[in-house]
Amino acid sequence: MLKEHFESIKHLYGDTSIQMPNSIFKKLSSSIKSKNGNTNIQQVAFAYSYLVVISFLYKYAHFVDVENSTYIQNNDIKELLGYNRSTKTIDKVIKKGGILDSMCLTNTTKEYPVQFTNNNEEKINGIPIREFAMIDDIDKEGVVYNKIKSIVKNRNYEIKEPLFMTEEYEDNEYGTLYSYANTHTISIDEFLIMTFDDEIDNIDFLMYGYFKSKCRGFKNNMRQLSLNKITTDVGMDKSTFYKHLQILKEREYIDVNHKGWRTNIENIELNEYFWRGVIWYSYQNALF
Repeated sequence: MLKEHFESIKHLYGDTSIQMPNSIFKKLSSSIKSKNGNTNIQQVAFAYSYLVVISFLYKYAHFVDVENSTYIQNNDIKELLGYNRSTKTIDKVIKKGGILDSMCLTNTTKEYPVQFTNNNEEKINGIPIREFAMIDDIDKEGVVYNKIKSIVKNRNYEIKEPLFMTEEYEDNEYGTLYSYANTHTISIDEFLIMTFDDEIDNIDFLMYGYFKSKCRGFKNNMRQLSLNKITTDVGMDKSTFYKHLQILKEREYIDVNHKGWRTNIENIELNEYFWRGVIWYSYQNALF
């Protein structure tokens, strides 16, 4: 059910994508902590993946899939991202008034988009204005409204609006919906592959997004990065980093030119990280 719900976004709208702020990694790792005060990398990675999920659902007005008669609640997203639906440990991150709401990254609301159109006559930064029809905007006597209400069984249904996308965010006056500066793209193919591959987890997805944000667009999609810079930005220890880096390397999503150790710390060479991205055979292996 969950896979079909998200695959229908690609079916309906083609090569879709969303933009994520490059600053999101530091923001999450500095805000989501364990009781001992250290970054909780599992919850940071979950939060990143969660924000990607709701961004697709909001941008493409797909919290409710009329074609498949399904709708997405927080418990569904928990299951999608590898948790039991009844798991409470991560609720502090996504609940109303939780960490993501308090960081002004999300807003909990009963107003959810059910349709959208692109106004090609009016543009922001060259991007057609996206006009959303919310559930309370459509004709309550109409077929669409009644179909949606027959699908949404939860009378107290609430969704998360990704405020970094829909409102002013940092230096992006219009949010990532219209301002792509200092953002990285997550395509629907990347999302489907990373989410529905049982051997890929949220930390792998987090690292994939991080390397894309750092390397994409540079010569050969390569950057030299220090281990300390990476682990500090995302909030993980070195052993966790190397474990998940190996998974991305094996799938050829990331390549690394490992530089040799030098005794003179002032002349140490940084590893070269190449972002390669998802490839078609990985899509086939992940979904079929």
